[in-house]
Amino acid sequence: MTTAPFLSFDLDRTYPAPPERVWAAFTRADLLERWVCPDPEWRVSTCEVDARAGGGYRLRFGPRPAGDSYSETATFAVFEPVERLVLDVFTAGEDMAERSRCTVLLLPVEDGTRLELTVEGLSGVESAEHMREGWQWCLEGIAAQLGDAE
Repeated sequence: MTTAPFLSFDLDRTYPAPPERVWAAFTRADLLERWVCPDPEWRVSTCEVDARAGGGYRLRFGPRPAGDSYSETATFAVFEPVERLVLDVFTAGEDMAERSRCTVLLLPVEDGTRLELTVEGLSGVESAEHMREGWQWCLEGIAAQLGDAE
């Protein structure tokens, strides 16, 4: 019996903001909901965050007006404030159900923060490509959210 491969990818982005502000983007519901939905035609209908080790977040998002086609639940497996988050994520919706492990490292650099993201455990090439595209939009969304907050 052959099983599907588990795939991963890495992304990074440098932000002209201190690590504390980038950390808050992941751990405060009011900020997370501003960047987590990558499609501008969609909306986040629910966003809850429990910012602690063993906590996590719950989201519902999707096309307007309802915004409830997909759900995402994450558990903070590692919660090292302003340095590292490891999230066990389950995303489900009308055309998908995918588990992944996301590691977010925040590294102080001159004039800002370098975010290094690793997403692992994806079930196939197509899932990996969709998740990669979604995370690229999200990293851009974090940049926009940080710019709006200045």
